Amino acid sequence: MKKIVSLILCVSLLFSLSACAELDAIRNTELPPLPTPEVKATEAPAPAEEEAAPEESRETPVPEIAVAEGDATGAEIGDRVIIYTKKTSEDLDAPDGSPILIFSYVTPTVRIDERPEAAKAINEQLVLFDEAYITGSGSDSGKNNLLQEALDNYSYVHYTGAELNTTFTSARTVKSLRADGSVVSFRYWTSVYTGGKGGSQSYCGANYSTQTGEKLTLDMLSSDAETLKTALGDRIISVARENADLYAEISKNDVDADSALRALVREGNWYFSGEGMVFFPEFGELMPEESAFPMFTISYASLVGLIDQQYLPAAREGKTELTVLPLDEVEDGTIWSIDRLALSEGDELYLKVDGTAYDVTISNFYYVDEPKAEAEGDERFYEAERYWYASFMTDCALQIRTAIPDGMPDLMIAYTDADYVQHRLFLSEDGETGHVALVDDTIQAVG
Repeated sequence: MKKIVSLILCVSLLFSLSACAELDAIRNTELPPLPTPEVKATEAPAPAEEEAAPEESRETPVPEIAVAEGDATGAEIGDRVIIYTKKTSEDLDAPDGSPILIFSYVTPTVRIDERPEAAKAINEQLVLFDEAYITGSGSDSGKNNLLQEALDNYSYVHYTGAELNTTFTSARTVKSLRADGSVVSFRYWTSVYTGGKGGSQSYCGANYSTQTGEKLTLDMLSSDAETLKTALGDRIISVARENADLYAEISKNDVDADSALRALVREGNWYFSGEGMVFFPEFGELMPEESAFPMFTISYASLVGLIDQQYLPAAREGKTELTVLPLDEVEDGTIWSIDRLALSEGDELYLKVDGTAYDVTISNFYYVDEPKAEAEGDERFYEAERYWYASFMTDCALQIRTAIPDGMPDLMIAYTDADYVQHRLFLSEDGETGHVALVDDTIQAVG
């Protein structure tokens, strides 16, 4: 009986809504050093769905959103921001060796060569996300708590013969959505699965000044914070009403949709992306938990005059060309390499950029033969694990050590151009010459 009660308690605990961790409460927590995993280019399974499109309804007037005059760009592109990410994963077993918990998280590390103190301050704050996730703080369950719940569940299944899943999972991923001379923004995604319908999902946004290293709050974005917050709420409502189905869904059960949408203007529930400021709810906050997860993007054009110009993205210009060259074919001193990325034993290569490429990422990916129904266009390649990011590269190179597989590539190189169009290239081997080459996303799976 005690084991049954224990199971009910653990499931009820994990079914609570997940939100952004209260990190300040653990600033003085003494923890052992976080493990440093080996970076390996391995194929990863498809992650949980993260995004859902924003949408609209009701006959109430849409707020009048005046179009601001002026250019939706900020200061110059500024210093280069490089972000390394490493994944730590632990498989935890029951005493008899049965797997009962897979616990993983991704740790970003920021490098700004011209502002090392700012990078250091940012990294010290990012570590707190890992500490909260591991120890359990605020809405984070913590590894030990999840392990105990998994053990209780395993014991119940073992002694009763119940047909329940005995392997729990807890995964946290993070992506940088914007990084430049003013801002670096991260979006954390946490998914906890405890068998059946048990579990929780959540986003959390974290934004930092790349000038000072301090964490950015809404109050810091404008000299008139209250006017800014009101205007942001108006714009979220306007974006939501552009899709009648979503707005109607939010309005169900006599919910005041406009008030619920305005409530999203709060810390931890926003980040900067390449397109604008993005606001999001907690899991199940605006609509049932099984529904799509709405994200509301306020374009930079509609933020002109509201947020300080320094937080608007820099103007872009120039053309871009990427090539890959074997290291032993490059004469010493002819290429400026800004970094070296060792992924696995294999070929030493230069990824060379002529002109300027923005938001350069090196990632593992997974491939689907048929694009997802909700995907825009022929979307068949999805980033699985990101290894390296640079806010921009101009007439320089990245040295990469990696194995080139036979058949389907396993390394994706993505970048955006001056028009914010993303391009994706894949490291492969030319079947005719045997030389390493970059191929575009028209490639098909082999075998």
